[in-house]
Amino acid sequence: MKRRVYLPALCLLLAAAPAGATKLDLFSDVEVSAVNYQHLPYGNTLRSQALYTENAQLGFVIKNIKLEKVPEATMDVGIVLQSIGTGASSNTVSGNPQFADASARLPHSDGTPYVRNAYVKIYKFMRPNITATFGRQDFTLGQGITLSGSDLGLPGGRLEMAELYHNIKGDLFFFRPFSGDRYIKVYGGTAYYPASEGLWQAYHFWEADDTAGGQDILFNTASKTKKFTGLRYVLTQSQLSFDGEAVVQRGSAKLAAGGTGKYEAHAFMLKGAWTQDISFFGKSKVRLGYGRSSGNPGTGSSTDKAFFPAFGSKYNGLERKGYGAIAGASLYDMVKTSSTLNGLPYGMSGLNIINIGADLPYKKMIVSADLYKFRASKNSSGGTLQIASEFDLKATYAFGDNLSVNAVYAIFTPLGAYPSSKQAKLISGAVAARF
Repeated sequence: MKRRVYLPALCLLLAAAPAGATKLDLFSDVEVSAVNYQHLPYGNTLRSQALYTENAQLGFVIKNIKLEKVPEATMDVGIVLQSIGTGASSNTVSGNPQFADASARLPHSDGTPYVRNAYVKIYKFMRPNITATFGRQDFTLGQGITLSGSDLGLPGGRLEMAELYHNIKGDLFFFRPFSGDRYIKVYGGTAYYPASEGLWQAYHFWEADDTAGGQDILFNTASKTKKFTGLRYVLTQSQLSFDGEAVVQRGSAKLAAGGTGKYEAHAFMLKGAWTQDISFFGKSKVRLGYGRSSGNPGTGSSTDKAFFPAFGSKYNGLERKGYGAIAGASLYDMVKTSSTLNGLPYGMSGLNIINIGADLPYKKMIVSADLYKFRASKNSSGGTLQIASEFDLKATYAFGDNLSVNAVYAIFTPLGAYPSSKQAKLISGAVAARF
């Protein structure tokens, strides 16, 4: 199916390529994985799932197209097709709550290709220092805590402005991503300041749902607008790296039952790594991470204090991605362990995440070990805050820059928030190729 769809599209693009274009970039990315989840907690039950997935991309970009009436400007036109699906040997994932949300957000989850990116990028747009991108495009804001296109891209427009003031760079963006059965307006801006020893980034954007609203962590809304203000600092040196980001969430909502509510929440994530030569292994890395988001202490308030953006980075194909191979935690939700919006046990909101990990190379293989601890910020029922711990062991073997294989073994240990303490386990293997 992929060849029947991809190759005609490629031929049409090549036929339509303007004579003034100087370069055609082609790229592909294929990941094939086999995964077995055992004893995933969900309410009072334990669920298992065997999963075989294929995640493929094919992209082509015509670059440096000359614009006759604006000779100093040039244009790129890009299209990226993506295909995500399961093999015939897997049980359906749409009926499994751990994978239903990831599947439902995709245009197709049966391997049928869809358009991930379709954009026009114009250099020297109106001014020499402005680059404009219009259409469905990949975009991640900061660490991706609040905004990311993931596998879908973000439809809209973006202006990148160099040298706004000295060496400060700025972006303005407006997107209309799809969520559930409606579009949501996302618009704002970000500024970058390269200091002598690191990069500062500040941003502010609005996430406006004017049409239907829906269930939030605390409210059932008719409409809502959330505002996110963030600050990030990134430092990269020969041995030390640091990435810290803090976000404040504010806003207001019209409640479905009448009246109004407001949002007052916050989150932060601090990540650091130290690289050093170790005898036998060679150049190794130790990682530390700590993050926290706020939660709701009760249910009767008119103020929602649970941090919860709609489009943060948290999916990779049909699975979660994030902190922990099983948990796939973001700063505010994780793999579904209940029917709640954030996947946490009932009454819990906000997350505290601690991560200690190491990468140890051996010849062409890298062995990675990570320990995670998950704790809720608040429990409205007044019970325990302890959620789970997880240990991940991963081995990656690179055959070169374009081909690698990896194997993962993970153990997820439920703590006091769950009725059963039986460990969930994950065994997976994957092959990734690109050119």
